Amino acid sequence: MKGKILVVDDEDSIRELFSVVFAEAGYEVIAAEGGTEALKILQLEDIDVIFLDLKLFGMNGIELCHQIRETKPISIIYAMTGWSPLFEIEECREAGFDDYFEKPLDMDMLVNLVEDAFARLTRWKKHSNKLKA
Repeated sequence: MKGKILVVDDEDSIRELFSVVFAEAGYEVIAAEGGTEALKILQLEDIDVIFLDLKLFGMNGIELCHQIRETKPISIIYAMTGWSPLFEIEECREAGFDDYFEKPLDMDMLVNLVEDAFARLTRWKKHSNKLKA
């Protein structure tokens, strides 16, 4: 397994799509339907690559990203939405998202993006370990 990815989306079809595509690429996908469930998962699992739908029931993706950043500052968090008029890219950057994607998603591009994200995290963690030594 190459790494774990958290996908938070209220649409079953999106969670299933990520699970299938990323499993085929060698990743473990953990899926959550909403923000509260996602925060519980992040307390139990070491996950640093996260995809958040912006329009969730209850806590929206912007609020969720803020909360995740408090405890996982080096995580790579991507916003995804089918409702782009509701969310401004500037608002997403301020919340701490690393990138922003509109649905329908280009899954081949996202697989490449995740490969790069895990490579970046590995570099960051090696650098962080050197600083601690």
